[in-house]
Amino acid sequence: MVEFCKKCGGIMLPSKDKDKKILVCNSCAKTISLEENFIDSYTFHKEIYHPSGEEFKNLEKMKDWKNSEEE
Repeated sequence: MVEFCKKCGGIMLPSKDKDKKILVCNSCAKTISLEENFIDSYTFHKEIYHPSGEEFKNLEKMKDWKNSEEE
């Protein structure tokens, strides 16, 4: 489900304000609260970007750290 801002026409993105789930306009930052019957139709997640191959570099650092702790 996609909502659009009634003020500027921008896309409304799901967000959280304390414990309350809201929609925030991507353009003008206008907020509206999500009604209880629509909350389940939105997914809240945070995506963390890792450059390709970076996980292997970090794995080597982890192994080095673990080996230094055991000594």
